[in-house]
Amino acid sequence: MSRRVENALRVGTLIRGSPHPLGQLLQLCGHSTIQVLGTLNLDSPEDRYDPGWVSAYTNGTSLFPSFRSPGGRTLAIQVVLFDRPSPARMQYMSLLPMSLALGDKILSSDNTLSKLGLNEDAQTESIRKRKLIDKIGLHTVVEHSPTQKELFLPTILNQINCSSEIAQLLTKNAPLLRTREKRSLSVGERVVESATSLWDYFFDIVWRFLTTWCYPLLTRSFVIGLVCHRIIAEIILRVLEWRFHTDSLALKDVLATAQQVDIRLQQFCYWPIQYVTLRKRKDEWESITDRHPEYIRFYNSLWLVANDVIIGIAIGSYIIDNAEWVASQINIILSEWTVDGLRNMIVWLTDGPAGLKLNNELAVFLGALFVWVIDYWKGRSF
Repeated sequence: MSRRVENALRVGTLIRGSPHPLGQLLQLCGHSTIQVLGTLNLDSPEDRYDPGWVSAYTNGTSLFPSFRSPGGRTLAIQVVLFDRPSPARMQYMSLLPMSLALGDKILSSDNTLSKLGLNEDAQTESIRKRKLIDKIGLHTVVEHSPTQKELFLPTILNQINCSSEIAQLLTKNAPLLRTREKRSLSVGERVVESATSLWDYFFDIVWRFLTTWCYPLLTRSFVIGLVCHRIIAEIILRVLEWRFHTDSLALKDVLATAQQVDIRLQQFCYWPIQYVTLRKRKDEWESITDRHPEYIRFYNSLWLVANDVIIGIAIGSYIIDNAEWVASQINIILSEWTVDGLRNMIVWLTDGPAGLKLNNELAVFLGALFVWVIDYWKGRSF
C-alpha cells in the first residue's frame, strides 16, 4: 500500500478531479509536490517503502502518537496536534488579527486619509494616532532576531489551513488505489443508464435555454438598472459634497440627514466592487484567506443597512398605529420638563431658596416676568 500511495502521488492519481489548480495550495504551503512523510500503525516498520519515512503508532489510552525508528536510529521529531480549520466556515489560523477597516480607507503617501462618512476632524485624529503609533515603534529597546522556527511559522500555519481541503481531495480519490474487476453491464443496468441519459438530455436542453436566453437578459437588465442607480447616486453625492467656497461647509456637514444619505449612497456604490471581489473566491481554494475580510465587510455593511431599515419600519409602524397615545405622552413630557418644571423652579427661586438672601423686590419682579413669558408661551404653543 505504501508503494501504491507513493506512485499515485507521483502520477497524480490521488489529486485527480481537483476543483482548482493544486499549485495554488502547494505554493501557499511552500512546496512543489505532495510527499509521503511516513506510515501510521504499520505492522512491521521494516516493511516501509522508504527508510526515511516516519512510523507512527496510536492507541486508545493516549492522545499522543508514539514513533519508532528501525535500526535503532535517533530521530528528533516535533509533532503539532491540531483540529483542522473548516474552510467552508471561513476558519483559519493566522499570526495577525483580521483587519475589518473599510477598503476605501486608504493612507496615501502624504499621510492623508480618505474615509467613508468621516469629517475633517476625524481624519486629522486618525492621522495623529497613526503618527503616534509610528513614533512608538521607533522606541524599540531590544530588537529580537527571529529564530528559524519563527521564520517557518507562517508557512506551517498555511499548511494547517490547507490541510482540510487536501485531505478531502485525497479521501475522495483513495478508492482509486484499490484494484477493481472489470465486468460488462447487465440488462437492468443498461436500461437504467439509458433512462438516465434521456433525462440528462432533457435537462441539458432546459439548462441551455435558461443560460442562453433568460440569464443574459436578466443580468443585462440588472446591470442597466444598477448603472442608472449609480448615476443618480453620483449626482446626489455631488450635490451633498458641493461647497460654495473652499472654506465653506458642504450640505452633508450641516445636516445629519444629508450625512446619512451620503454614507448610504457611498456604501451602495461600493457594494458592486465588493461583490465582484467575492465572486473571485469561487475561482480559488477556500483555504486561501486573502478575501475573507472583504466577505465580512460586505455582509456587515448589508446587515447594518438592513438593521436600520428594520428598526425604522418597526418604530414608524408603532408610531402610526399609536399616534394619539404617542402624541399625548410627548405632550406630557415636554410640558413637564419645558413648562411646569421651569415655572416651579422660577417660583422657588423668587422666595429665598435654601435660605439665601436675595433682593426680594428684584427677585419678585424678574420671577413674575419670566413666569408671564412661560405662561404666554404655554398658551400659544400647547
